[in-house]
Amino acid sequence: MTVRLSRRYEFFASHRLHSASLTDEQNREVYGKCNNLHGHGHNYEVELTVRGEVDPVTGCVVELALLDRLAEEQILAPFRYRNLNEEAPVFRTVVPTTENLGVEIDRRLRAAWERTFAGGEPRLDKVRIRETDRNICEIAQIR
Repeated sequence: MTVRLSRRYEFFASHRLHSASLTDEQNREVYGKCNNLHGHGHNYEVELTVRGEVDPVTGCVVELALLDRLAEEQILAPFRYRNLNEEAPVFRTVVPTTENLGVEIDRRLRAAWERTFAGGEPRLDKVRIRETDRNICEIAQIR
């Protein structure tokens, strides 16, 4: 039987939503108050969902210490207390929207997954990122 397990992590970061491909007026229209010249911060919540079989010996679908270490290395350490536009290289050329942050987190996790979980089990099923109570993004693998 396949089981899904989710684990949450939090980090604080700031950003400014501004696209170099748009005029200042267009940026204000698209991003509104999130285009504030000085940026603004969020308490991001990232939920990672893994899926796999329950190990008959441990009773677990994932070794939480390994998942925690992966999250620390790939998500928390690179983004915690950072200005995403200035301190995260990928967001120097990509607008750090919730969607783009979710895609980047998913990319980082998948790139490091095999090194962390031999044989690729369990599988990363979904990355869910909550920027605000009203702004939540999910990146899920389509099967």
